[in-house]
Amino acid sequence: MYAKILLLINCLLFSVLASAQIDQTLQKLETYHEQHVKEKIYLHLDKNDYSAGETVWFKLYCTTAPFNYLSNISKIANVELISSTNKIIKSIKIPITIGLGIGDINLPDTLEEGTYRIRSFTRWMQNDSISNFYERVIPVTNGRSDNVMTKSSLIKNGTENIFQINLKTIQGAPLINSSISYTLQQENNKEKSGRLKSNENGTVSLELKDDFKGGVLSLQFLSLDKRRILKNFIIPNPNNQNSIQIFPESGELVNNILCKTGFKILTPAGLGKKAKITVVEENQTPIAEFETNSLGMGSIPLLVQTGKKYIATAFFEDGSSTSTSLPPVSNSGYVLTVNSALKDKIAAQISATDDLVNGKDIYLVAQYNGLVLHAAKQKLNGSDILFNIPKKNLPSGVLQLSILTEQMLPIVERLVFNYNAESTLLPVSIALNKPSFTTRDKVVANLTVSYDDRDTSKVAALSASVVNLSKVDTTTDRYYSSIVSELLLKSDLRGFIERPNYYFEDLTNIKVNDLDNLMLIQGWRKLDWKSYANTAATSFLPEKGLTVSGTVKKTARKAVVPKAKVTLIPTSNMLLSIDTLTDNDGRFAFDELFFADSVKFIVTGDGPKEKKRVDIIIDNPSVPPVNKSKDQPLLTNDINTQLLTQLRNSQQFLGELEAAGVIQKSIRLEEVQVNRVRTNKADKNSRNLNGPGNADQVISAEELSTCTTLEQCLAGRLVGVMFRNGIPYSTRSVGLNGGSPMQIVLDGMYIEAEQIDMINVADIASIEVLRSAGNTAIYGMYGGNGVIVITSKSGDALSSSYTPTGIVTIVPKGLHVNRTFFKPQYDATNEKQLRRDLRTTIAWEPNLITPKDGKTNFEFFTSDEPGNYKVIVEGISMDGRIAHLEYLIEVKSQ
Repeated sequence: MYAKILLLINCLLFSVLASAQIDQTLQKLETYHEQHVKEKIYLHLDKNDYSAGETVWFKLYCTTAPFNYLSNISKIANVELISSTNKIIKSIKIPITIGLGIGDINLPDTLEEGTYRIRSFTRWMQNDSISNFYERVIPVTNGRSDNVMTKSSLIKNGTENIFQINLKTIQGAPLINSSISYTLQQENNKEKSGRLKSNENGTVSLELKDDFKGGVLSLQFLSLDKRRILKNFIIPNPNNQNSIQIFPESGELVNNILCKTGFKILTPAGLGKKAKITVVEENQTPIAEFETNSLGMGSIPLLVQTGKKYIATAFFEDGSSTSTSLPPVSNSGYVLTVNSALKDKIAAQISATDDLVNGKDIYLVAQYNGLVLHAAKQKLNGSDILFNIPKKNLPSGVLQLSILTEQMLPIVERLVFNYNAESTLLPVSIALNKPSFTTRDKVVANLTVSYDDRDTSKVAALSASVVNLSKVDTTTDRYYSSIVSELLLKSDLRGFIERPNYYFEDLTNIKVNDLDNLMLIQGWRKLDWKSYANTAATSFLPEKGLTVSGTVKKTARKAVVPKAKVTLIPTSNMLLSIDTLTDNDGRFAFDELFFADSVKFIVTGDGPKEKKRVDIIIDNPSVPPVNKSKDQPLLTNDINTQLLTQLRNSQQFLGELEAAGVIQKSIRLEEVQVNRVRTNKADKNSRNLNGPGNADQVISAEELSTCTTLEQCLAGRLVGVMFRNGIPYSTRSVGLNGGSPMQIVLDGMYIEAEQIDMINVADIASIEVLRSAGNTAIYGMYGGNGVIVITSKSGDALSSSYTPTGIVTIVPKGLHVNRTFFKPQYDATNEKQLRRDLRTTIAWEPNLITPKDGKTNFEFFTSDEPGNYKVIVEGISMDGRIAHLEYLIEVKSQ
């Protein structure tokens, strides 16, 4: 009897301990989620492909996962344009207000053709994986400074691998006997360079060594009209072949347990390929047979045994095939089988081998990034245990299911995709002002956002683009991810998702089975539950504004200066200066600043004892590394050739804009041979605080060679400077009282203006005149009337020179200044009217807000080209519902 009572007490005590342990685990998850709220970014671009000389217009949506509320965490977002060679071409910062931002990226005329990617992130997002940053691949043609078409291919000839490129003009003329410089950067970081010559067909060939595993080939040559052309090519690994990837549900095949198993067929380029798959035992006994979808994915339940070997073979439409072995079968283990296709619930069954059935408690936790959405407990007293998760309060998107032991250790995990159209989608409808339209016709698009009686806030932020479909290539749709597929799917899976919109072609009836296969194949991961117990502070705080920070140290020493006064002065308006004090580590920071890009600042430091004898070290901004794109299979070669029609359309349209004065052409200057080069007339030893040559005017020693006195040399030669009795005055500072003389700085030493004529002209290397506020601001009170910086040849004055300390000039990265989208108005007089309207993007409206009645509108004019125009409207409501609408407008000839 005593033993039974003791056993009952132990069971109750163990139950209490287990209950406390799950409570502690759930509390840790909640704390982790509160400290690591996940931000997501989506950019609505005006179209899918671009040409050099055009502008990428975008609307930025920043939300918090998993309910997609507009984020109020970050106030600044970074947007970057990255080349196929992983170089940042452009980087801008845009302000975010309640999760919304607007911006644009101008693509220079000289931008090389290729597949670029746009990356966007907030500083808060840097606490997460870089793979969760927003990324979008955009192909860019160039017909402005590049008139060369290419067609590249990897040719296998026995044991030899040759990368071959054919070069010709847009008109089809081959580049014969052209001398071409090349650089080959291999993935194993071995660089090779040399010269090639095209043959009579305009073709060049590069033989690849046996150990070549992929890389980037860069070519530089002259076109037939002597333009300097740059081309980059991505060379794949010649050894890559069609392959089969196998993904058992829960991560492993287990003896005599039916296990749903995913299969993915990949081409050497990393894209999916449709195939028929058979699974057989080693003795060729058939086990299963099925077909993948068009993306090369499929799944089938398999019942396998330990000790047997199984072979999967993929058969392709061209008659070829490839085979691989299934993973080994474990004798002991768990399998989690999930059914997410049910209407009201997600069914999750945990199956275990007999040796693991122990009657102890197991827990199912459904969560997103630490936010627990459902938790349940059962005893493992049989080989199959079923959990049901109600869908009612689950968010749409990727969720994590985990089975935990009593010790809160995960034994099996699975990603699942949940979707509730009613609670996720924001219905948007469009009504036009007329039933039909002709060219150069006015269109008024009236948008209505539908709400139900549950909605308390009926405000939504929308953006709209209109594109002439006859001028775009539908193949570029593979680069496109809508706001739905991005926020619900792509942003939560770290690998390459081919054609994410494929799963959401019908938003009311998504491809549930294909999405579950995607979770099974590309979503499997085992979480590190130890990270949820980590309560350490995050490395990157949310950016509430721009920051200028740094450290103040004693001059030429490592010792820091605490309590030093630091002043930040914008040269554009010195009255807006702000002060702060350094902390005990000599650190200072000016936070939550808002200023435009390219604004120059002066930073001064003043120590309690050191006074101006301090060095100011400004922090360099933390830039995330540019890794290989997860969308690498979309980075292709020969974009000019692939999108030749778009290139020609762009050439014509940009030419029309240039003729109308809307844009200017700025192409790459050709290389010319010169006999003499002088890049900077200012002497390299100049003590100009702005840097040698950074002045309003520079006079070299050669220009002074014919003068006997300095006044004689400079009088009438310096712009905006007048001499009175041998003393220089800036005309900007001369008033009724005659003004004050300009400050003279000789080899860094401040001297009186009257001493200027005492300087021997023959000893002068250069003279720099500073008159504008941007150049004189760094001199503070000494620069109020302008500065003349004189640098001597002999350097004798350097021995008594004064090098100012406690002051630096900086041009930190500021906020991007948005351009204005060009909209012709054909019902009004316009000086910049187009002679021929050949636009591709017909309208771009990034700032549409629906008031409480849910209605808004925008208007535009059709172009000179008839056809179908596609309207794409996207956005988010205040309660996190997502809007996506595609609508076709037919435009007829007049």
